Amino acid sequence: MPRTKQTPNAIISFILILCLLLLPLGQSNAIAFSVGEEKEVGEKLLSMVRKSFQVLDDPDISQYVNDLGQRILKVAGPQYFEYHFFVINNNEFNAFAAPSGLIFIHSGLIEAMDTEGELISVMAHECGHVTSRHISDRIKKGSKTSLASAALIIAGIAMGGGAISQALITGSMAANATMNLKFSREDEEEADRLSYKWMQGMNTDPADMTAMLQKMYRVSVYRSSNIPPYLLTHPEPKQRLGYVQDLMLNTPPTKAYQVTDNFSFLRLKYRILALTKDPATLRPQLLRKASQGNEQPNIMAQYGLALISAAGADYAKAEALMQTVMQAYPQQNILKTDLAVILTQSGRQKEALALLNAAHATDPKCAYTTYTLAQNLEQSGNLKKALLLFKDLLSVIPDHAMLHHTIGNLETREGRKGVGHYYLGRYFWLEGDAKNATYHLEEALKDRTAEPAILTNAKTLLDDIERIEENN
Repeated sequence: MPRTKQTPNAIISFILILCLLLLPLGQSNAIAFSVGEEKEVGEKLLSMVRKSFQVLDDPDISQYVNDLGQRILKVAGPQYFEYHFFVINNNEFNAFAAPSGLIFIHSGLIEAMDTEGELISVMAHECGHVTSRHISDRIKKGSKTSLASAALIIAGIAMGGGAISQALITGSMAANATMNLKFSREDEEEADRLSYKWMQGMNTDPADMTAMLQKMYRVSVYRSSNIPPYLLTHPEPKQRLGYVQDLMLNTPPTKAYQVTDNFSFLRLKYRILALTKDPATLRPQLLRKASQGNEQPNIMAQYGLALISAAGADYAKAEALMQTVMQAYPQQNILKTDLAVILTQSGRQKEALALLNAAHATDPKCAYTTYTLAQNLEQSGNLKKALLLFKDLLSVIPDHAMLHHTIGNLETREGRKGVGHYYLGRYFWLEGDAKNATYHLEEALKDRTAEPAILTNAKTLLDDIERIEENN
């Protein structure tokens, strides 16, 4: 299971630094968030998030959620910001739109979903808050609240629950009742209306939106004594449900909605669960699901069991389960990559390479397949081809930390030390380590044999780090 960055000390540092980084953006009381200031806060916030939390940036997870986000934005039209979508390893029922188009979805919220449409409804709703600039409006309207108080609330919500988080949120609200990040009914209706409109534009049935709101309502009833952060900031799911149902009655579709194949969503969901949950807890749940029939969710539960078996080094069982899923979905090319991962782990690298080459030939745009193929080639000693494939991925998953780490090491092994330092600098920055990032970028700039573009990019990133870190 991946390491978890969410230690108490890291969380406290995150909170304190976030308070400091917001203070210079306005006077002590009157707060006005310009688009430029919001972008700067977003840069700093993302740096803090990467230092304090575990972002699940596996190539397929990152590509899936960002492709889904771009589908939403395509129908939403021009935006103020460049959006980035992240999945965070946190079991809390939470999602959060931060300043400047940063949207975080917690693994606990994805666990509660059953369809891609439900995920789209949440992501589109959060995009609605960003495009309407509700976050900056909430801050601006709190004329008696300092930016430090706003920072405490943002930090508490982003932390996704727990005693510290709840104390921060409720304490900040109690200390300053005139300002909080709880969206108003008007804000929620506007975001819901935009989400509904965009889902129609994507030819996705907004009924999934009502299904998600029904889940939120049930959670609000069952957990009324410990309200999740998502429902704390997105209140009144029952009223929102009635509003969306009225929309469905009054705005019928102009054509039949596309029937969504939930394979990709369910694969993502079980990938996330296998990465974030205790196998001893998850396995019985998946076994029950897998035994309930041959419907898609039940078959995909076997996919989750295959991942758990592979993580426990039971490769024969993992392979058998994956083969079962492949028989049910022979057209899903990405399953060849999943099987190749299992074969590689069990020491059958040549068989894995054959599968990966076939999968890559069929879908060369799949980041997960390309990344896994490049790893296999690197392990086989074919460094030049591996490096080419890794670099091809930079345009698809530019914020994937380990991609930059791998490229940096390969460039160094190939004798291009300055280029290697540049990519290692980017790796450490994506990991939230400004000190090591600065060291490697400065070393890159010393190598005058590196191509001009690398030197320019290194200098630009170094300047950005200095600007972002100046208040830390």
